[in-house]
Order: sequence, then C-alpha cells, then structure tokens
Amino acid sequence: MVAEGDKVAVLWTFQGTHTGSGYEGLPATGTKVEARGITIWRIVDGRILEEWSSFSETGAYLAMFAHLKWWLVFAGLLVLAMVITVERLVWRMVRKMFASG
Repeated sequence: MVAEGDKVAVLWTFQGTHTGSGYEGLPATGTKVEARGITIWRIVDGRILEEWSSFSETGAYLAMFAHLKWWLVFAGLLVLAMVITVERLVWRMVRKMFASG
C-alpha cells in the first residue's frame, strides 16, 4: 500500500473457489481462482471520493473453463455455429426482399 497526497494505491491478490454463478452465470466448477489487480483511491476528509481499479479476469476464466466437461464446450461451439448460420440466412432473406422491391 502506498499513499501520497490524497491518493492511496493498493496492489492486491484475490484468491477463492468458484462455488456460485458469479461469472456470467457459469455453473459452479469448484475451481481455485486467483486474480491480481491494483486499486487507487482518492481520499478527502477521511472518505473515499473516487476509486479506480484494474485487474484481469482472463486467468480466472481460463482456469474455470479448463474444468468444464468437453462435451459442454463442443455443445457451446455447436450452438454458436447454429446462431451464425441462422443469422446469415436471415440477412440473405432480408437482402433478397429489399433487392426485389
């Protein structure tokens, strides 16, 4: 922790276990999660008036996805491919409707 003037900066590490649906509704995986970041506060009269934080969730996401069942990953990719296909078909139909009119 470092303080200078009205600013205080903290370098922090969060450690926990993914037991709930806190990550975009992802089902609990039991994965150990770690994230590192920095937070800066501007303090006036003993109160925090502003806060800036920066951290990367990428490592935590990768750790959780590594524990997912591979069939879930395959199913997700299949759904994504179906959504892309339907979207392209819809746009093709829309273009044909406006091109013929």
